Amino acid sequence: MTDAGDPGSDAAGWPWPEQAEVMRTVLDASTDPIFNILEDGTYRYVNGAFSGPFGKTPPEIIGKQIWDLFDRAEAQKRMAVVGRAFATGETIVFDVRVPTGVGDRHYITSVRPILGAQGRVTSVVCISKDITERKRVELEREKLIQELQVALAQVRTLSGLLPICAHCNKIRDEQGSWTRIESYISAHTHAEFSHGICPDCARGAFPEMSD
Repeated sequence: MTDAGDPGSDAAGWPWPEQAEVMRTVLDASTDPIFNILEDGTYRYVNGAFSGPFGKTPPEIIGKQIWDLFDRAEAQKRMAVVGRAFATGETIVFDVRVPTGVGDRHYITSVRPILGAQGRVTSVVCISKDITERKRVELEREKLIQELQVALAQVRTLSGLLPICAHCNKIRDEQGSWTRIESYISAHTHAEFSHGICPDCARGAFPEMSD
């Protein structure tokens, strides 16, 4: 039994004021960005992990709207998710990019509706996890795969039996035409030719030079 001045406690006997203070301390000290936002995009609570990348303190952001922190396109993306959470009451998880003064940061954000006394969504709590390093690795892997695919597409190799003339060394191509070996190899590989003369041929072609 509590008197009128008792703020009450939970089932474990934990006084509500102390419980609220502990929860606020946990939220403020979290390294994950956490914030509470209203339906019109107004920030009602943000912790230091959220405000830090913007070079601001929590009090400098609380009371401002999404439009004050992000450009129009980014703000609209966030408001679309907030609006959906208010309309459906469902928890939404999505990836988000946050432009900052030191480069983009990437987060996976959970948007959880808070219900009021009438069962209506009154605000949403968002908890973000920094996945910038994971995103960087993914982008580098995708870039490497694309480069390998391009390189693979450019590699052309010769295989199988090549019909070659025993007299002039021309090669018969896929269309049945006889082409010079240099032309055939250049068309099927990335090899290029520069012409010279070997010692044996030089002696046969220019006997006077072998004396």
